[in-house]
Amino acid sequence: MVIDIFLENSYVPIYGITLVVAMIRYPKYFDTSLKYFPILILYTFLNELLGILIFKNESFSLALNNLYSNSNIVIYNIYMICFYLYFFFLFKFHIMNNKYKAFIKYASILFVMICVINLFLQNWFHNYLYLIFFSGSTTLLIIVLLYISENINQPIRNFSNNILFWVATGLLLYHIGYLPIKTIRYYHELAGIIEKPYLRRVHLSLILLMYSCFIIGFIKMKRRPIK
Repeated sequence: MVIDIFLENSYVPIYGITLVVAMIRYPKYFDTSLKYFPILILYTFLNELLGILIFKNESFSLALNNLYSNSNIVIYNIYMICFYLYFFFLFKFHIMNNKYKAFIKYASILFVMICVINLFLQNWFHNYLYLIFFSGSTTLLIIVLLYISENINQPIRNFSNNILFWVATGLLLYHIGYLPIKTIRYYHELAGIIEKPYLRRVHLSLILLMYSCFIIGFIKMKRRPIK
């Protein structure tokens, strides 16, 4: 289908486009808490390229054991942890409510504990870490909602010119859509059911939606007080 061709050839380039826009706008936020955001975007871009390389090239592998030579799961497991921890601390930095800050602090500690426990329960090279995904995704959704609820009374213009609003919106839309997809995939994996094509179609569409929000945020952002 045409839509599949478009999506398969768009989701990686949009990481690169977002990175370019982020660097062009970098003087606007280089001395704020967002200064490391381009690094995460670059990591995302390179991680996807590496994942594709491992998937398509059987002779290329990061694994020391040949048993897992064709698996690219480990790089996504590591990336997933870095992704969630980055946004946990980013929003904690910008949320003012002390109760909300305390929630993020203890939720982050719990998330790290889950990651450590998962290290001993599952093989990171062979198994996708669903427990880490579900705990991280749910926690991030709550944090994003806390951030939005705290700032929702700002004037619309100030809110829409705030890049964190667009980052929060992108993360919210993506995870609301991706959590059900991941749940279905987990069920399919347990039941040995072949994934339906529409799931990947929706997944890739959500990626484009999230990173489009990031791009809009970078373009619309105004200079804000240093934090």
